[in-house]
Amino acid sequence: MDRAELDGLAIFLAVAEQNGFRAAARQLGLTPSAISQGIQTLERRVGAALFARTTRSVRLTEAGQKLLAHAKPAAAMFQAGVNAARDLGEQPSGNLRINAPRPAVSLLINSLLPDFHEAYPGISLELVGDDEFTNIVEQGFDAGIRLGHTIELDMVSTWLTPPDKFVVAGAPSLLKKYPRPGHPRELQGLPALLTRRGGQASRTWEFVDGGESLKVAVDGPLILNDYEASIRAALRGVGFLYTVGSVIRHYIEQGSLIPVLEDHARDVPGLCLYYPSRSQSLPKLRAFVDFATKRMRQGMKSDAFSVQPQRPPES
Repeated sequence: MDRAELDGLAIFLAVAEQNGFRAAARQLGLTPSAISQGIQTLERRVGAALFARTTRSVRLTEAGQKLLAHAKPAAAMFQAGVNAARDLGEQPSGNLRINAPRPAVSLLINSLLPDFHEAYPGISLELVGDDEFTNIVEQGFDAGIRLGHTIELDMVSTWLTPPDKFVVAGAPSLLKKYPRPGHPRELQGLPALLTRRGGQASRTWEFVDGGESLKVAVDGPLILNDYEASIRAALRGVGFLYTVGSVIRHYIEQGSLIPVLEDHARDVPGLCLYYPSRSQSLPKLRAFVDFATKRMRQGMKSDAFSVQPQRPPES
């Protein structure tokens, strides 16, 4: 739309609604001469008289009636849009899109819901599981969740979970078939559950050996791109699983998975919630950040990543 076409419409609507130039001037806080000049300018652009004016009355011409029939509902829709946008800036409401690794989606559901919705019924929360590193600005997300060391420097970030470790674990049935590895290199030749990232399977696991980083090549019978499927395969004894310890802590405590090579486990930073600095003023995002950090810093239950966890404690 040509910007010039919008000039004078507010004056036109005020005169039409108030049935007079002076009343419109009082409503808009302008002088009667400014109102008259604005209408004359609009009439020149339209190419037709919009008002029939006498010393006693002002009435719409046929051209003015047609313009009013279209301009009035358009102005109402515009005002409704402004009000809706203003509401998002004043109270926690609207659609909040969060991008997170798939395991973190389960963690958020188990730790925050349904309590978050009960506290903020005006917010519609959209959680998108994505194990690849996504540009949240380009993809239209309000915030993202990733391991701390992957966060870009131009983002505002806050910690959600404490540091953790990458662990290797296998089902009891698997450890009956194969010798328990005492050193990371002994994983070579043992079945491993591989993970596909960025279009290719990751065939290297990282450990710590004598204070130094150690990378070990692994191979196995199954490649997966879903963490829940990887856990199910590990529970079935298909191969050794390599993942963040808190993701499978519940199964380790149950004895369904047995950790190995614990002395060689490498540290990994906790999960971090991050978002563009310009977004931190949005009430819906502030509400989520405050709620999530308070709840998750209370500590995670061992079944926080489980499909059927216990209900989180009340705040």
